[in-house]
Amino acid sequence: MRLCIIAFLCTFKLSFPSLAGDNQTSEQLLETLDSLRFNYTQASNYLHENEKLRETATKKDADLPRNERHKNQQKRVNESGWLELFQNKKKTYDKYLSVLVHTFVTLPPSHQRFEEIKNELTQQHPDNCKHSLTESWHTQLGLLAQKIHSHLVNRDIDKKKATFFAKVTKPGSGVKLEDFLTFVGIGWELQNWDVQNVYSLAALRVGKISTARAENRKLIRKAAKYADLDEPENTFNLRKREKLREYKLHRALIEAVDGKKNEAKKYLSAAMDISPDHPLKVELKNIIKETKYILNQAP
Repeated sequence: MRLCIIAFLCTFKLSFPSLAGDNQTSEQLLETLDSLRFNYTQASNYLHENEKLRETATKKDADLPRNERHKNQQKRVNESGWLELFQNKKKTYDKYLSVLVHTFVTLPPSHQRFEEIKNELTQQHPDNCKHSLTESWHTQLGLLAQKIHSHLVNRDIDKKKATFFAKVTKPGSGVKLEDFLTFVGIGWELQNWDVQNVYSLAALRVGKISTARAENRKLIRKAAKYADLDEPENTFNLRKREKLREYKLHRALIEAVDGKKNEAKKYLSAAMDISPDHPLKVELKNIIKETKYILNQAP
């Protein structure tokens, strides 16, 4: 069984098309998306079949002692190639989702398949594909926000599409509770701040500057609490410092768009002083470039 799985994965790997490039035509992009969707569906089905076979085999162990049932179950997992199939499903979905978001952003609304792609993307929101507010729900929303963020750093993104992104990343009750508890100084289990950050940036692209600033202010407050800027750098606070740097760069852009030149410069300078030895992501370099462009154009 395991040899069959390995042979399948080798064949499957060769079937991956290259990820969508900026110079692809709409039809080429849709062709890439269709191929990736097929790969993901195939990987998902193969994993499902693997799990069904193991469930059937497990039922035969019902009368065995608990330790023997657990031992047999683990043996089946290892011998069936479940881990490889699970990892392959995860990898194929990541590629599929990246191109799906890219296709939605790239296709003109007048295209005959635009609404189809929009509906397909809507189905990727965890409300439509995961159990409510479980760990997988939060993971799915975080992954979706990650894919969206790389497009919101483009200042020319279509406002209607940015509005859609704002809708799917609008903070829920858990984020709002965390914001309130942080404000009053009470510790709380950390949420995925990436989603709130994407919502703030989407609101900015739509033109809702006050909303963008309000959400960004909450993010800076939370990140600053855990960044420990007065303490030696360690693995935990470095991640929070990098988040704080990111949020302050976003704030600089928000203020620049709002015409508040001095505020924008203040946040830009403060951001660059945080963890200067650690490289910036490409998306943040784009944010800096846009902010400086606006400041240079300002009177």
